[in-house]
Amino acid sequence: MAISFTKKNKVLTLPAAQAPLFDTHAHLRSFWGEDKDPADVLVRAYESGVRELMAIFDPISDMSEETPDARAFSRWLHGVLDEAAERGAGLRVRYLVGVHPYGTLDYTEEAHAQIAEALADPLCAGIGEIGLDYHFDTDDQVEAAPHDAQIEVMARQLSLAVEHDVPVELHLRNDYGDEARSAHTDAIAVLKRIGVPAAGCVLHCFGEDRATMERFLALGCHIAFGGAATFKRNEGVREAFAACPLDRLLLETDCPFMAPEPIRGLECEPAMIAQTADVLIYDRADRTGELPAAIAAAIWSTSNTLFGGTHE
Repeated sequence: MAISFTKKNKVLTLPAAQAPLFDTHAHLRSFWGEDKDPADVLVRAYESGVRELMAIFDPISDMSEETPDARAFSRWLHGVLDEAAERGAGLRVRYLVGVHPYGTLDYTEEAHAQIAEALADPLCAGIGEIGLDYHFDTDDQVEAAPHDAQIEVMARQLSLAVEHDVPVELHLRNDYGDEARSAHTDAIAVLKRIGVPAAGCVLHCFGEDRATMERFLALGCHIAFGGAATFKRNEGVREAFAACPLDRLLLETDCPFMAPEPIRGLECEPAMIAQTADVLIYDRADRTGELPAAIAAAIWSTSNTLFGGTHE
């Protein structure tokens, strides 16, 4: 069944997936639209070709009466999965747990202990998203926490990933006009000091240039690209996608944020990874001469190898 989305009376029917899709980063607790029932979202994702999905739980920003902690989130996720499965959606969903750099000043020993405890949950596949955000968010009036504090919180959570040998996903964002890319430079220093988890390290929602990507590839990191890579202004990001080795290349949605072109501005959901994959894979194929189906199959294989998918 083809899935469609409408923006300003224009209908986009999602393209057929060239290979099974793995959404490596999705915020299932952050939808703001009243019509975004999580089980419905997973059904649409499955019908669009998604077979594996990595959800995100932040013990600070995702805390609510329904999900006051990671254990409650896991129970909630089980319920959503059961409902989706009853409707024929046979995808697997697991989650990463971690405090986003926005939560730096609220990071407590309790939050740290909760992250460590969640790693014993079979549904929990690792830690994320953690990292450094030096950007002042004018839309939400969020000011970046002191850099030293962010670095300390990132290091503490990264240490858990190294200790428990689980993958970690990093959120790294520089402030506007920062040509030194300070957040990325500082993150490299933390990775060198604490260590890159043997299980893997992912730069989530990569939005930088090829040179920046190659600094992290040299450390053994994977690179995940989302809907923002399809935006017209992000030619440099698409160049990086085309240059990324296939055994390090991942896709994600970061839903409900950053839906891909031409439906940018809609509330994103995992099904839309089909559009992101189509745009980026064909763009890469035009640049490299690779077969689109081979690129898609390689991304699926890389994702499963990294996260221990059911189809390794």
